[in-house]
Amino acid sequence: MIVGQEEMVRSLREIVGEDHVNTDVFERINYADTSLPYDVEEEDLPDVVVHPGNAHEVAEVVKYANREKIPVTTYGSGTSLIFGTKPKHRGITLSTKRLNFFQIEEDFQWFECGAGVTIAHITGELEKRGYCLPINVGSRLQATIGGAVSVNTCGHLMDYIYGKPVSNVLSVEIVLPTGEIIQTGSKSIRRATGWDLMRLFVGAEGILGVITRIRMAFYPKPETVDAVAFFKTAEEIGYAFALMFKKKLPPILDGEFVSEKCCKVGYEAYGLNFPEGAMAITQSMGRAKEDALNNAKQMADFLRSAGAIESFVLEDAKIRGQVWGVRENAMRWGKEKGLKGYLAIEVNPPLPFLPQAIRELNHITEGRNDLIGETEAYLYGHIGASSLHCLFAFPYAWSREKMKQVVRDIWNLEKDLNIKYDGVGGDWGQLPYRVPFYREKYGETSYGIIKKVKQLLDPNNILNRGNLEGEE
Repeated sequence: MIVGQEEMVRSLREIVGEDHVNTDVFERINYADTSLPYDVEEEDLPDVVVHPGNAHEVAEVVKYANREKIPVTTYGSGTSLIFGTKPKHRGITLSTKRLNFFQIEEDFQWFECGAGVTIAHITGELEKRGYCLPINVGSRLQATIGGAVSVNTCGHLMDYIYGKPVSNVLSVEIVLPTGEIIQTGSKSIRRATGWDLMRLFVGAEGILGVITRIRMAFYPKPETVDAVAFFKTAEEIGYAFALMFKKKLPPILDGEFVSEKCCKVGYEAYGLNFPEGAMAITQSMGRAKEDALNNAKQMADFLRSAGAIESFVLEDAKIRGQVWGVRENAMRWGKEKGLKGYLAIEVNPPLPFLPQAIRELNHITEGRNDLIGETEAYLYGHIGASSLHCLFAFPYAWSREKMKQVVRDIWNLEKDLNIKYDGVGGDWGQLPYRVPFYREKYGETSYGIIKKVKQLLDPNNILNRGNLEGEE
């Protein structure tokens, strides 16, 4: 890149207008910062943040960047826990914030929107009409639909209920790294067989093109009733959920758990007098409330028979809110104890290995002589989807280099655990921090195919440069 900032700003303002190009240092920090425990470095700041308002403006920005070989980092809301929106090279950060149109076509049974619309907004609008969005991420208030589709995540929901976004997206509009705009899919709820380029871009994590428009199917909103169960150990919850599928119980929409340490801190925060140990929450569903209630009672009975100390249906709204608060704030508990820096990982073992993986993660810091041994670990996750999260908390008093090293160590640990249990990240995508995992699990031939596709569509490697290479 040889274009100076002043020239870059002038050219971009000609495309999107003066009000939508920003070089303010605080704005550039905002669009480069992440939840990594150390501050973003000056050399990682974009030179400029640009906010195009439609696909044509996105295309012109990308054409300009490709012509001048300027790196472009796409940015939805920055909530990714794999940190793909953090620039690895100076250049342009392209925000999708202004790609915010939204419309529901009830007769067609789909909605269409810009990539910058938040999950919370879509969910709220659909629920007004009695429908639901088949995506429920923890960061739903900020997270954008473009980001969710780019990494192909359904969040906390059970994969086998609605599937991943790739099962529900009917079409996407894409701006290629060379500036061409292409359309995919159709307006029918019947998805294409055979070649469908939409599937190439959903889950590509933004390295092959910029998603600007999404058409997606929705579903009737089911009635739901929750149940809670308390176990002596988190490991016992693993046994229970592995058994749940074999019992062929009515499918649940969501299944969550919180380990002993998280529960202890969470109960104290909410003033709850629940049994000591670990906690599981299930969300049963039905077409009518009575159906959901009956299914929740079945689930509570099953969990009790599977070893729960106590289990019951959450019919009291206040208690229900507190129980979910313990789970939804699990990432806070380490920070609340004065350990400010943190990094979370995701391990997804096959069902028969759930108890073993939980046992290992629950004691992961014990007996270690490395930096991970100096952290505190908090275990929780979407156990109904066999998704285990472990948050490692450590003091902000640590030096920058020490924090960087523990982050590398933690990602390497996640790699080793998913290789050991034959799992794969199911929430956050693969790039950039999971590139070593991908190469070890699937081999250099598989990784090489992705690189060749990237080179074909992005010959100057401008789009999200460094992510496929696994750069920090």
